[in-house]
Amino acid sequence: MQNAVKAKKRKSRIKNICAYTGAGLVTICVACGLLYYLFVFSGIPLFSFWRDIWIETAMTTMNHQWLATSFIPQDIIDEVMSRQNRNPDIVGGLYPAAVTAPETAVPDVPGPAADDTVPETQACTDDAGTGKTDILGQSDIVEGEPDYAGYKVLVNDVEQGIVISEIVGQGYRGRIMLVDDPSRVYVATTPYKNVEGMRILSMLDHYGAVAGINASGFPDPEGEGNGGKVVGQTFANGEYWGSYVNWTGSILLTQDNRLIVGNVRDWDAYNVRGGIQFGPVLIADGEIQVEGSAGWGIQPRTAIGQRADGAVALVVIDGRDLTYSVGCTVGELAKILHKYGVVNAACCDGGASSIMAYKGEVITRNSSANPTLGRRLPNAFLVAPKKPADS
Repeated sequence: MQNAVKAKKRKSRIKNICAYTGAGLVTICVACGLLYYLFVFSGIPLFSFWRDIWIETAMTTMNHQWLATSFIPQDIIDEVMSRQNRNPDIVGGLYPAAVTAPETAVPDVPGPAADDTVPETQACTDDAGTGKTDILGQSDIVEGEPDYAGYKVLVNDVEQGIVISEIVGQGYRGRIMLVDDPSRVYVATTPYKNVEGMRILSMLDHYGAVAGINASGFPDPEGEGNGGKVVGQTFANGEYWGSYVNWTGSILLTQDNRLIVGNVRDWDAYNVRGGIQFGPVLIADGEIQVEGSAGWGIQPRTAIGQRADGAVALVVIDGRDLTYSVGCTVGELAKILHKYGVVNAACCDGGASSIMAYKGEVITRNSSANPTLGRRLPNAFLVAPKKPADS
């Protein structure tokens, strides 16, 4: 009799456990379904904002688009991505200060109207042109103290005319490098074109450069791209490589050391000494061209810009690391550069390719599978060593 009573109690407890477990599972399923509906379909600003960021971030990667396509309907993805700002008609840096645009505009390059005088803030001259010997104000810079934009200075390399500061924002960290002489910034390509790219430190060593960042994108099927081929067109060392594409902009360095960004198709018309294709344009002629995510999500990012006095800014924002830096939006990146007085700037390739190197070391936290060396790259923006004053 006693055993029968115990067995009955056990059965009762099992039934209760099953009932509670079943109820719990139903509750979880209902909650998950509700959250899915709110996240994907609702128009509630909080949910729709983060849904859009999620979609933009996934869809602007080469190999992680499944993070959106696996559970979000394609029509919603298409609607969100249709709002992406590629600023296709923007060009910045075409004319230096106090120069009026030509009476007849170049046919295939948008620019100032014939009667528009470009503002003085567009001047882009080198040290010799400005007559300054300390264009970055390095004599007043103290490592560990804030720079003029408010970020902590990590390196004040007077010998090389380079200042590096630590960028810290809400959810992101990175580095910005200011180079005093734009003539020392150039495009370098892998010597193994169409075969294999070169990692940033190897590229610095190969070209004898003091610093550099990644530049163009490259085909990357299944994340196995080796940087041997370039996306878009590149011009370096007097040679073109790749093919021009009309869905992204150009980033050009001219013989008179101006940075031109945006929709420029005829590079030869501007006496270009180096160029790549990427975007979007962040700043053109002193005006910020993107706000918020602008359809580009949150990513590790690389950009190049130029101040009105000619100094070049190279910036890398780290990402894809919840414990250190998630990444930033293009709008946030534009604001950072604007704080430094940059008047023309555009994004280079980002994501796992974003990397900055200085004097034989990677100084950012690359998000690739090989963070200490980064990915193999088709090309890079490099900084040549500064020549001694008596040379």
